[in-house]
Amino acid sequence: MILSNTSIFSLYFSIKSTIIVFFFFLLILFSPSYCLYHHKHKLQDSTKDLLMEEKTRLGSMPPSCYNKCNQCHPCMAAQVPTTPSPSRGKNMAMEYFDSSIGANRYSNYKPLEWKCRCEDHFYNP
Repeated sequence: MILSNTSIFSLYFSIKSTIIVFFFFLLILFSPSYCLYHHKHKLQDSTKDLLMEEKTRLGSMPPSCYNKCNQCHPCMAAQVPTTPSPSRGKNMAMEYFDSSIGANRYSNYKPLEWKCRCEDHFYNP
């Protein structure tokens, strides 16, 4: 089969234009601004994930007990029940909420706090 000059030219032109378009898309795809744009969004997504993980964690974090136990080793964080603070007298607002119906509802509630512990001694973090 013999190809005419016009068919050869159109075939050459279509191959050439396809190659040019292909390289143009490669140039755009691997350009620094395109890569930085997508890298920035990936960083923002990972930051959002870390923030979401931080918000979903229950409770408080243990303190750093490094050099908090007066040269005693090992100094480790421990949760201990808080000691009740002396009542200063009730104000009018507290008397309004202190009803005898639900006064014993939270009698077993013992709040915890973090302390640094070494052997049998506790230290403030």
